[in-house]
Parts: sequence; structure tokens; C-alpha cells
Amino acid sequence: MIPTLAPLFQGGFAHYGERLRLAQPDDPALPLTSLLDPAVLDAQLQAFRSNFAQEDPRAVLSIWSKYYFLYLVPPVLAANLILQRDLPLDPHAMRVEMDPTGLPAVFVFADEGGPLAPPLYGLDRFASLLQDNLAFMIDGWQQRYGLSGKVLWSNASRYLRWFVQELSRFGLPEPMWAPGKSLLEAKAYADGTRNPLYQAYVERFRRDDGEPLSVRKLCCIRYLLPDTELCEDCPRLCHS
Repeated sequence: MIPTLAPLFQGGFAHYGERLRLAQPDDPALPLTSLLDPAVLDAQLQAFRSNFAQEDPRAVLSIWSKYYFLYLVPPVLAANLILQRDLPLDPHAMRVEMDPTGLPAVFVFADEGGPLAPPLYGLDRFASLLQDNLAFMIDGWQQRYGLSGKVLWSNASRYLRWFVQELSRFGLPEPMWAPGKSLLEAKAYADGTRNPLYQAYVERFRRDDGEPLSVRKLCCIRYLLPDTELCEDCPRLCHS
């Protein structure tokens, strides 16, 4: 756990604290950028899905990427929104410990980061996460297997949206979590750069009962893998 972030990780959220740590001298963790190396990435996907060689690699990568987003996004957003702390998220300065199933277990940081720089509202507040880290990693992964970057951004949107909603349910003051709404609601950064997460969710109607449902615009294509159910927010559950 990173000491300055310890106040965040209490109760049911405690396990996320173990997902982050500071680098040590001669740290054995892999450089985070190694997850863009074809040999390293293939090995992790093979550990993740034992039948990887016989399955659609795009679908395997898509599901695997969700764990990357799930383990990285919540603690990083918590530091940003609750402590107003900006972590050093450049992949070239980070390392990662992988578990035996090929998933990222611990993200390793060079230092504890520092206070967020203004502005504290709008999409630019999250540039370290979105532009420094996610954009770089997503671009590398889509080049490896031809998986659409839009699908990967859609996967990331799931956990960004979920965690901001969770913070609102925790009873925290609205000014603390409300800036996170810009992640999916802002069209662009201050310089005009398009937000790839903009309106990642849409309102549709379920095919089976006609009930309204918020779903991602894009399916994660997990349906291409055998014996794999659709996500509960999959657009394939709904009428187009």
C-alpha cells in the first residue's frame, strides 16, 4: 500500500489498497510497458485462458483488459477525487506484478505523486489516467490483435462509471465525487481533444421484457468465446 493513500482503503474497499505500492530498489516487478510486448502479452493471455491459442485473441484480450481497468481505475480515481492527489501514471515510469493467472496483481509507482494541479473540474483533471496511461496502453493493445480501440475504451468506461456511482452511494459530499461525471459526459479536453469516453452509455430496452436498461454503446465481444455469458450492461441484450 502507498502510505499517503492509506486513509482511502477502509472496510470493503480495503483490498484495493493492496493493488498499489511504491517501487523498491532493484524492483522485480515487470515494466508496465512490457504488457505491450507481443511475447509478454501472449504469455499473460495464455495464462489467463488456457485455450487461448484456439480462441479469438481479440475477445480474450478484451476480457483480460477489463481486469486491468478494474484493478487500476478505482484506487486511482479515489486518490484523485477524495484526496485530490495525482498519481504518476505514465506507463514508462510504472511497473506491474502479474499473478499466476496472467492478471495484473499490483501496480508499482515510482513515487506517491502530488496534489492535483488546477483545474479541478472538467476532463483535464483526469489527464494522467486517461491520456498518460489508458490511451497509451489501449493504442498498443489494439495494434497487437486488431481489436478496436473503441471496444477497449468502452471496457474502461464500465469501471469509471461504476466507481463514480459507488462514491455517490457512499454518502460522500457531492462536490467530492461529482467531478468524476465529466469522465463520460465531457465531449473534449480543454484543448479540444476528443474524449473517447463521451456518452459511452446509452438508454435502450431489453429484448426479453422491454424494460429500460443503461448499456454500453459497444459490446466487449466476449460472446465470441465459448460458454461465456453476456455482461449485464451489454448492448446485445437490447433492441437497437
